[in-house]
Amino acid sequence: MFYFLMYDVVFFIVLILFFPFIWKRIKPEKEYPGNWKERFGIYGKKLKKGKRKRIWFHTVSVGEFLSITPLIEKLKKFDIVVSLTTKTGRKVAESKFSDIKYIFFPFDFYPVMLKAITSVKPDIIVIVETEIWVNLIRLARRKNIPVVMINGRLSPRSFRRYKKVRFLTKKILPHLTKIAMRTEEEKEKLIYLGAEREKIGICGSMKFDLAYQLGKTVKPEEFRKSLKIDEKQKIVIFGSIHPEEETNVAEITKEIIEKYPEWTVIIVPRFLDRSKISSILNSFNLPFVKRTERKENFKILVVDTYGELNNFYSISEFAFVGGSLNGWGGQNPIEPIAFKKAVIYGKDNWHFFAEWKEIKKGGGGIEVENYQQLKENVFLLIENEDLRRKIGTAAYKVLLKNTGATEKNYHLIKQFL
Repeated sequence: MFYFLMYDVVFFIVLILFFPFIWKRIKPEKEYPGNWKERFGIYGKKLKKGKRKRIWFHTVSVGEFLSITPLIEKLKKFDIVVSLTTKTGRKVAESKFSDIKYIFFPFDFYPVMLKAITSVKPDIIVIVETEIWVNLIRLARRKNIPVVMINGRLSPRSFRRYKKVRFLTKKILPHLTKIAMRTEEEKEKLIYLGAEREKIGICGSMKFDLAYQLGKTVKPEEFRKSLKIDEKQKIVIFGSIHPEEETNVAEITKEIIEKYPEWTVIIVPRFLDRSKISSILNSFNLPFVKRTERKENFKILVVDTYGELNNFYSISEFAFVGGSLNGWGGQNPIEPIAFKKAVIYGKDNWHFFAEWKEIKKGGGGIEVENYQQLKENVFLLIENEDLRRKIGTAAYKVLLKNTGATEKNYHLIKQFL
């Protein structure tokens, strides 16, 4: 009880000290006028409950939400509420399903979370990935609401952070009803933090299932025709590139264009609002076209739209997945392998370390330590079609081997409904 009280005291102090900064993120705006109210657990009549049993899914942002879309499809007969932390995540979620309810996740402060749980009235709470919210979990336990964690992950970085508050995780993790972790290694880490061994199962990563489904829905030939790219042109994708990686990517792009005239380079920035790739390409005197300009006959395309990355992966020969050479921890390396594409990935890959470990172990990707190695391996794959195909085929086998987590998590949740 003492630790929980101290958690609330610290949470309240942090909330007060940083409220001016927090307010900028939660203040009312045209798109979400009730943003700030929802952060304090005030949802009004939008969550009125009918006869159907209700599932409350909590996901942080876009990636976590997208990973559960196949699972939501299987559970559509139930009343579903999805909470998200970011506005970007909520926008994407609302574009996927219009017949479920969305809320912003409330502050994990005892009176706020009590009000939120009382308003939502869930029959089960499903936490996606390893989000250890103290008051959410203990209040649900007090109200006899099952709390299930699915797609559980513990990157080396997050494990180091949680170890610092192990005195608290040892008190709260036993309150979880069931836990589905991605790997045996992560299971043992969570047990060290205080989870009960008998409650934990291994279900794998649902991101493989999502990628498999997306691979079946994208139509590469039609997309390529819409871009009017000549069939003889081969494409390399630099996907989800972070601002810190852009200059080096531009340098490599310049060499590709000069050495390999039959190749087209497509660059997809991760953060459009922060990207400087256009000005960097201009500084290298490299002519390029933006996706929104809808022009033809380009050698370099900068994608300044959201939601098309998988389409671009599908028409490439291979891809470098960004956020992996700047200390960020990597973006999703699974998306390209759904289209049998070889993947190059940087050493900073802890966000997807379990998935990347499987891909690398299966021979479906190349890991690089720095930009020099990135350039060397880009040129290697450009010059070796057989190697591209070999790695791409191996990558797809890894995908097929690792599907099935959605079905396992479906049965796990269903037993409580």
